Amino acid sequence: GHIDIANEIAEALMKIELNGYQNRVLWAIFRKTYGWHKKGDWIANTQIAEMTGIAESHISRTIKSLIQRNIVTKNGKKLSFQKDYDKWKKLPELVSNEKLPNMVSKVTKYGKKKLPNMVDTKETKETITKEKCNIFKKAWKDFKDMRKKIRKPMTDRAEELLIKKLEDLSNNEEEQIAILNQSIMNSWLGVFPLKTNIKDDEFGYQKYKSKKITKAESEKYKDTARTGIKILTEGKEMIK
Repeated sequence: GHIDIANEIAEALMKIELNGYQNRVLWAIFRKTYGWHKKGDWIANTQIAEMTGIAESHISRTIKSLIQRNIVTKNGKKLSFQKDYDKWKKLPELVSNEKLPNMVSKVTKYGKKKLPNMVDTKETKETITKEKCNIFKKAWKDFKDMRKKIRKPMTDRAEELLIKKLEDLSNNEEEQIAILNQSIMNSWLGVFPLKTNIKDDEFGYQKYKSKKITKAESEKYKDTARTGIKILTEGKEMIK
């Protein structure tokens, strides 16, 4: 397939200022709409995160910024690209040509000093977010692999619907991971509310053996499930 974009719109996109996240999310919207010859479509944040490699926690904020600039429109849950580039809003000119006061130059002069340990730097937060995103991607990949192993692979539409249901069940990424792992260990075709009384002897990974999956593979899914439950448990303990 291919994405049809008029030359006039392409030239307008060359001139508009977009940051890295906005540019990548916009192309994901192009792929899910124009790539399927549709003007708009419901696209889950988790799906855009998987397509772009951007942490899911940044997707909503990026889409909101594109909507505020009228580059993307939202009708209900459907996202669409605004083809009328005359309606696009430019970034406000926040940078002034005036000289900065002396105290500012003195602060930036020593700006290379490290922050105290108690302060979370932007880099630290992004690293933590990226690690969570990678764990979710692994859980999602393991779920898809499990579906293939039991000869029930998902279509693109089935993936969209399942991701939507997963988001309806929980908007917490760690709990979503545990829900996916619960389905993996029980070889469920769908996702369901997380059980709170899961024990090691109830993991149900033996079900995989009845579907001609090797012992090593069944152990892999068992370990993955335990990781998901551990993540969720630790998260609840931290809240307390």
